[in-house]
Amino acid sequence: MIPDTPGAKDLLDTVAAELKAEILPHVSEEQRLTVLMAISAVQTSVREMDFLPRLEQQQKAALAQFVDSEVQPEGRAEELCRLIREGKYDEGAAARALHEALMRDVRARASISNPKYLAAAEADWSRRG
Repeated sequence: MIPDTPGAKDLLDTVAAELKAEILPHVSEEQRLTVLMAISAVQTSVREMDFLPRLEQQQKAALAQFVDSEVQPEGRAEELCRLIREGKYDEGAAARALHEALMRDVRARASISNPKYLAAAEADWSRRG
């Protein structure tokens, strides 16, 4: 099936651009925050369309490396939480590997929900060493 053009992502990009260029300069100070929130929501939706399927695949792969493969995929997050509570990942190489996987997940989520914050936080982390 040939997709319709423009697609949903293209339409949302256009909405965000038009709100920013055509509407935002003309709204009152009282309405400015509302328009900025709408622009942010549209931009976040576009990023979700781009990255959410890949993020879900990455999460499944990460869970699979820390939880027994016999655990059903829908129960792996709960199982990992149980293992963490039991102290399985408190120290050593397993703890470092889990920490790295969780940080990758947090960074991926932040790149969708708040990429400006992520860029600032990573700059701060690199300054701290």
